[in-house]
Amino acid sequence: MKKPYVPFMLPNDNLIDLNKLINKVVKANTDIAIYNEKLKSSKIRPELLLDLLSLREAIESTKIEGTQVTMDEMLEYRAEEKKATSDITEVMNYYRALEIGENLLKGLPISTRLIKKIHGVLMSGNVRGKGQIIPGEFRTSQNFIGPKGATIETASYIPPEPQLVDAYISNLEKFINDDDTTDNLIKIALVHSQFETIHPFSDGNGRTGRILIPLYLFEKGLISKANFFVSESLEKDKFKYYQLLNNTRVEISDKEDDEAKYYKDMEKAKESFTEWLDFFLTACINQAAKNIDKIDKINDLYDDTMEKTKSLVRSSNIQDVIDILFLYPIFTTKLIREKLPIAPATLNGYLRKLVDARIIYTDGKPRNKKYFFYDLINIIR
Repeated sequence: MKKPYVPFMLPNDNLIDLNKLINKVVKANTDIAIYNEKLKSSKIRPELLLDLLSLREAIESTKIEGTQVTMDEMLEYRAEEKKATSDITEVMNYYRALEIGENLLKGLPISTRLIKKIHGVLMSGNVRGKGQIIPGEFRTSQNFIGPKGATIETASYIPPEPQLVDAYISNLEKFINDDDTTDNLIKIALVHSQFETIHPFSDGNGRTGRILIPLYLFEKGLISKANFFVSESLEKDKFKYYQLLNNTRVEISDKEDDEAKYYKDMEKAKESFTEWLDFFLTACINQAAKNIDKIDKINDLYDDTMEKTKSLVRSSNIQDVIDILFLYPIFTTKLIREKLPIAPATLNGYLRKLVDARIIYTDGKPRNKKYFFYDLINIIR
């Protein structure tokens, strides 16, 4: 009979071969710093960029768990009031949890209280697995991980027994908040692995664990906002992501019973953790490159759009309208009127000129017309 796994407590210096990782540690930190500076020096108001990056993260992180929502669908959902599907609810919960988590860090460290609060937001409303759990509360029964239809006997992984969850989370919380010399990217990769290994909730562990990544990097000062997300890169290789996490769950023999086997198991654990860390650092490097490219393209588009628009419309209001386009690349006139104090006739005149200049496009409906800023949509898809 398969038994629940007994994880390592952290820290454990025997789990890492830093010599194999040092070059990627340096590059990942450097690239994230470049990304952060790009964001801070952007010509566009940072909140315009951060909103779209956060939405992209919410889509990719929930996609790892099985949602099928596209960026276009999320942009259309935000443009008009309509009932959300369960997939859209999951994405919007993640989006809100990112914001709430960053706000909580103003008064709390990353802690059990914060983790439970984030989970409560993630699992609110009409989401999958809701009936099996109490949002924001650790599990009180044994769970397991496996393909659809799996039983505990055929599970690919059985997390620790429920009565041990509090002790393991307490150890993890201490590890997160202890000041030590561990590189912050190495540390959050270990934290993510350990959190997923503990699997403290009945559902929603992956999403909660991935939200902790930008929150930790923000708390430690690597980024100026909780805005560096790796889910897009992880989703691209999601089965490798799952497998490498699972590989770190090495069963360690009792040293007194079989010393040779114990050392062999520990060496296997070190190799597995080092491979996971290498993968995580690579994901950070790849994501930083993608984000830098997106910021450069969005900045160029902003300059180009402002130049074209100012030749069409001579009004101090037009920059506010363009900013709305960059925040809501799919929108309705009702949405813009809610955001900006512009007379309907004036706004309609602006939009007609933007459509005629092929800066934006419309679906052509006589009522509840939607507008599409495809140049931006194509960058962030």
